[in-house]
Amino acid sequence: MRIRTVFGIEMPCPDVFWFPVFSEKACNELVEEMENYGSWSGGRHEDRRITGGYESVPTDDIHMKQINFDKEWLHFIREFISPVTLKVFSGYYTKGYAIMNFVVKYTPNRQAYLKPHHDSSTFTINIALNNKGLDFQASLLYTGLTFGGGCRFHRYNCSIESPRKGWSFMHPGRLTHLHEGLPTTNGTRYIAVSFIDP
Repeated sequence: MRIRTVFGIEMPCPDVFWFPVFSEKACNELVEEMENYGSWSGGRHEDRRITGGYESVPTDDIHMKQINFDKEWLHFIREFISPVTLKVFSGYYTKGYAIMNFVVKYTPNRQAYLKPHHDSSTFTINIALNNKGLDFQASLLYTGLTFGGGCRFHRYNCSIESPRKGWSFMHPGRLTHLHEGLPTTNGTRYIAVSFIDP
C-alpha cells in the first residue's frame, strides 16, 4: 500500500488520516485503567449507557464516562485532534465535541471483529493502544494481501492494517466511509474511539 501525505499527515486511504497522539506509557495506562475498572459491556445490543438503550453496532467496551475521564478526554479532542481536523478537512470547523468516547477490547472468544457500519459522527478517531504481533495476532485475506486487526473501508476497497501503537486514524463517520473492524485471531487488541461532532 502506497501512503500519500496531506500537509505532512499520512493518508493511507481516501480521507483517512494517520498521525501519532499518545506515548507508549499513555496507551499502557489507559488500558490498565480500563482493565482495572473491568466492567466490559460484552458487545450486546441492549445498552443502558446510551440514549434509547439500544446499540445497533455494539462493541465490547468501557466508556470514558464510566471511569470519570470524559472531561479530560474532551479536552484532549479539542486541544490535539481539532487542529489536525482543520488541516486535513479544509473548511470544516469542528466543535470538538463527542458523546461516545470509549475503549474497545477485541478478543477471539468475546468479540473478534466488527461488522460493516457507519459511525454516528461527522468524523471518528480510532487510537491503537497496543501492538499487533506482540499483544495480539490478526489475519484475514483480502485481494491477495493479509490484513487483520485493523479497519477496512468498503467504498474504497482499502484496508489499514492495525496502526502503530499510540497512533490515531481519523475518518468521516457517516455516508462515505462504511467500514468494518478486521478480526483479531489471538491475544487482545485495544483501541480508543470517539465519535466527534455527532
